[in-house]
Amino acid sequence: MATFQKRGTRWRAIVRKKGHPAQSRTFSTKARAQAWARQVEDALEAGDLGLGPVPTLGDVVDAHLVHLKQTSDRGRKNETSGRSVKAGLGEETLVSELDYKRLADFCQSRLTVDGVKPSTTQHDIMFLSGAITTAIVEGRLPAEYRDRVSSWRQGLKRGGLIGSPQSRDRRPADDELEALLVHTKHNRALRRIRYHDLIRFAVESCMRLDEICSLRWADVDFEAGTVIIRLRKHPTQKTDQEVPLMGESQAIIEAQSRDDERVFPYGAESVSNGFRRICRHLKIEDLHFHDLRHEGISRLFERGYQIQEVALVSGHRDWGSLRRYVNLRAGDLAKRDRDRGR
Repeated sequence: MATFQKRGTRWRAIVRKKGHPAQSRTFSTKARAQAWARQVEDALEAGDLGLGPVPTLGDVVDAHLVHLKQTSDRGRKNETSGRSVKAGLGEETLVSELDYKRLADFCQSRLTVDGVKPSTTQHDIMFLSGAITTAIVEGRLPAEYRDRVSSWRQGLKRGGLIGSPQSRDRRPADDELEALLVHTKHNRALRRIRYHDLIRFAVESCMRLDEICSLRWADVDFEAGTVIIRLRKHPTQKTDQEVPLMGESQAIIEAQSRDDERVFPYGAESVSNGFRRICRHLKIEDLHFHDLRHEGISRLFERGYQIQEVALVSGHRDWGSLRRYVNLRAGDLAKRDRDRGR
């Protein structure tokens, strides 16, 4: 029933069966085309006309990315995982060819060759699991695949090939923060993106980088000293939230030019990449822009604000989520206690 045609460097498989429309697909190798054709023939012989042939990994990944654009705020991370899954497991691999060994080899390669952490491979595998679930919901895969993926994940976790991310407790030291501020204030090459203001604002406001780069002048209430963060990150849904502008946050905003509808008209990814380059230049190790949010939240606690007050600034809904950002320095607490006793 299947015929194969070579077109340049690629192979086209065509499956014809009386009473059914012809199906065709092009692959990079003849072996891939033959494997796909066998899946189609098996489905036709079994009378399984509802699901059709098993899709390729590229099919389910691309469909899942379309789905996530409507439901997820982790666009860049999702796209990165999608590329990693397709590159590591093979874009033309049929989903039916996946098994535990193949996923284990993929994770091992990511850990040893790419140098990523188990939390990154976990995100990749969770992305793949979500892609398969989307395919099941859309009727492209049978429900049995859900149980397969679940058992694969358990095995990968037991083998240490995937794991939960470790909570960071990194805060910039006083001399590190001073070095960042001095360098970004006086370096002319950094004036296109106002890193000096961004760093100060991140600490003072306790906002995430994407929230900072999304702030709009129309959402700032200078009289009340508040700003509305649109579609703020939330475990179950994204919602708008009005937050107070703490410390020098409002003064920093007022110092910005109004040439754009956004207060800080920069791309979050560009700012993040540039911040890493600045840290490398200053020989500051293992400091992320997001750690400035840690610093700001910790400072609020050190200044004596209560949990509910800090949560209003940071956007956290419960203490369990907020506590991972509270990295109080033992020496600071001891000094405060001594000062009170004088």
